Amino acid sequence: MARSRSPRGEGDRLRAELLDAAEQLLNETGDEREVTVRAIVDRVGVTPPSLYRHFPDKQSLIREAVARRFGSLAEAIRAGRAPAQQAGDVAGALRGGCLAYLQWAQQEPGGYAMLFSARRDTLLPGGPSGTAAFVSLESGIEACQQAGVARGGDSFEQALLLWAALHGLATLTVNLAQIDWPETEVLVDGLLGALVGLETG
Repeated sequence: MARSRSPRGEGDRLRAELLDAAEQLLNETGDEREVTVRAIVDRVGVTPPSLYRHFPDKQSLIREAVARRFGSLAEAIRAGRAPAQQAGDVAGALRGGCLAYLQWAQQEPGGYAMLFSARRDTLLPGGPSGTAAFVSLESGIEACQQAGVARGGDSFEQALLLWAALHGLATLTVNLAQIDWPETEVLVDGLLGALVGLETG
């Protein structure tokens, strides 16, 4: 049953609900092509014109939903880096960001799967490697290189390898939770040592 038009001033709430619905449907279907405008508006209880008052088309809505999830991941990484960064510990900041990445993936399995597992035709400009989450990894590696606590080399390539390794851990530790995995800190320290030559703790 369609709900009535939102009172003045509640448009932002409807916009957020449409984004939530798009995210949920991407999580559930794993395929953008199955996330139709009709499915989105039915989930919220409005009609297609209500969606088009906030988004010019479905692709714009999907793109913003994906960007919002990447933003949440980036904020988690920033928070994980912050304590060590404020203390001037560049190695600890990179390590904290990696730990925060994995923690977010574990706490937000649906949102994480939507970012990296769902089939999507709608992509962000620059792709995932252009997001703040990835840039944080690359800049963290560069800071460690400049401080002389990580090996030299192409920081972009090293960040790609580190991201791929973190993604593998994030996916496997969630999907194969029955395995007796080492502590997350041990896994992250191993990755940082092997991939960027970082000496931790």
